[in-house]
Amino acid sequence: MAVMVAATSVDAATLFKDPQFKVKVARNVQYSTGDVRQPGLAKRALFLDVYQPDTGDVSWKRPAMIAIHGGGFLFGDKSEMTNLCRELAARGYVCFSINYRLVPDDPPGESRDQYTRTVMAAVADADHAAQWVETNSANYHIDTGRMFIGGSSAGAVTSMLLAYNPDIKPPHFRAVADMWGTMGPRVNWIRKTGPPLLIIHGKEDDTITVSAAEQIDARAQQVGLEHQTFLIDGMGHSLPLNLEVGGETLLQHLIDFFYKHLAPVGRS
Repeated sequence: MAVMVAATSVDAATLFKDPQFKVKVARNVQYSTGDVRQPGLAKRALFLDVYQPDTGDVSWKRPAMIAIHGGGFLFGDKSEMTNLCRELAARGYVCFSINYRLVPDDPPGESRDQYTRTVMAAVADADHAAQWVETNSANYHIDTGRMFIGGSSAGAVTSMLLAYNPDIKPPHFRAVADMWGTMGPRVNWIRKTGPPLLIIHGKEDDTITVSAAEQIDARAQQVGLEHQTFLIDGMGHSLPLNLEVGGETLLQHLIDFFYKHLAPVGRS
């Protein structure tokens, strides 16, 4: 796929694919608030970290990636996605690693089950983050037609439940990265018209079993969604992205998958 950019000082053939920039980081930027009930009724401020290529060249627009950490919706922090975000920013992306409401926050919602309420609160928070990125796209020289989303474990769950949610109209994501996540019964939300999906999962995962990835893969095949699946022998939960599979690291497979689904500047 030819990547059309108005770049003059960078090599258009490798932009967004090969590392070529230093990275600058802005931490704890507030993107929204979320209602919580613990330790008391309040609106909790929600923050993200911004990773972007350190270059003064604004003649080309950057793709955006929303990265979501794991932790079973019980714990975790946006700092866990630092390495992935730095790798993307070094290639020309602007990566936004977000915090979101967790079970200890006891977010309100329709379900009587606290865990279910938290999952859907996380999806709502990720949606607000995506909307914030769109609203602030000019500040970061972002092409809103080139937005990606992905995460690990609970972050993968959140990413997929937003990107394929039939009841939410999020920004159109160019692709989704599912790193050892699950969709459970909501796997039927996947449709052929959804964004392409990259699935990475360890076959020995005893936290979220590989059957979750197999179920997602089967659904994607059934409906004809473009996807790529890596089920890794001998690996458990939380795979290192520098692990080589098929002659390339998992990180490079992810970068290549995103690069393949970059579209010309602007919405298609």
